[in-house]
Amino acid sequence: MGDDVATSKVLQESLDKFAIKIIKHIDQQITGLRNDIAKIDANYEHLIGTLDTFLKRLDNIEADNAARDAQLARLERWIEQIAVKTGVKLEY
Repeated sequence: MGDDVATSKVLQESLDKFAIKIIKHIDQQITGLRNDIAKIDANYEHLIGTLDTFLKRLDNIEADNAARDAQLARLERWIEQIAVKTGVKLEY
């Protein structure tokens, strides 16, 4: 019976060592996944920042275009008014 206890103890120690190895391996994998997720988060934040900058530029361009279009329309009206007052026929 003493051999059975010794064999059981050796078997339990082997299982404990194996379990510890598995747990360490799983922990390393989880740490790797956390690092990967952190990198993805950083890339995502950079992408969002880039998109925000790009959209701000588009907003500025649209505002500039609207102001230019309004100014051009105003200049065209003035030219037409001047043409009418001076009797000049405009050709388009």
